[in-house]
Amino acid sequence: MEIHITKGHKRNSLKCIRNDGSFIITEIGSKIPYHDLAHYVVEKGFGIKNGFYGNINSGFSFEELSNKEIIQKLDPEVWLSEIMARNLQSLGADVVSCKEYRDLVMWEAQNYSDIKVPKMNLKDIEKLKDEFILLSNNWYGLPENGVIKLLFD
Repeated sequence: MEIHITKGHKRNSLKCIRNDGSFIITEIGSKIPYHDLAHYVVEKGFGIKNGFYGNINSGFSFEELSNKEIIQKLDPEVWLSEIMARNLQSLGADVVSCKEYRDLVMWEAQNYSDIKVPKMNLKDIEKLKDEFILLSNNWYGLPENGVIKLLFD
């Protein structure tokens, strides 16, 4: 799947072109791209197939993935990806250390009975942080109407 995040004047857009050729697009807020980038980094980095982008690629809409009744029935990986993405944003902002990131993910995941947290060593987490910071800096430096294009397998 191709992911295109376009920088607008006050709003941005997220377009996902699925492997079957269909696509969806939505407007997103000015801060949201960082969260979408965090999802991309953790889902790709840890092979999470049923997270946010995996569900988009399998046919879900953005609206469906915002519906509590629907997301409660999805694979627990959707919650894992959310926990990991949210905490990656904190890691990228230097609010937590790499060790604290791992501890926070483990702590949050214990609230969900079916989540299987992947093994993470500090080098894995440092790599996640570095990729997130690189993508975030690329986003920050984009001009208006600039696009970040990502591939998600």
